[in-house]
Amino acid sequence: MGLLDIFKLKATVMPVELNPANFMPSIKNSPVPVLVDFYSNSCGPCAQMAKTVTKFATDFQGKVRVGAFNVEQDKEGKILAPMKVRSVPTLIFFNKGEAVETFVGLTGYLKLQEALEKIED
Repeated sequence: MGLLDIFKLKATVMPVELNPANFMPSIKNSPVPVLVDFYSNSCGPCAQMAKTVTKFATDFQGKVRVGAFNVEQDKEGKILAPMKVRSVPTLIFFNKGEAVETFVGLTGYLKLQEALEKIED
């Protein structure tokens, strides 16, 4: 690996861990679109989706904020009910605090990229 290769390496950007207390401020106060990954620790596909979401957060650093919301933290449904999250993994893009695109189930990286580009237009 040469010196130039070292500069090309990006530090991995991990999704911000969201909870019922910081969820609304995190999506409403963001200057860029926000992608939230709703997941559960007991969900196999969620672990797979987390890898895609982390790569997405790393590749689009500065253009999108990425958060992860463990649905097990919201037993009362304060966030899940208004966001209409009924299964995991569910991914929701927010722009200026409003939900603009929702994906349920495993979602490919390119679909996420297309959704972000649509929001940016």
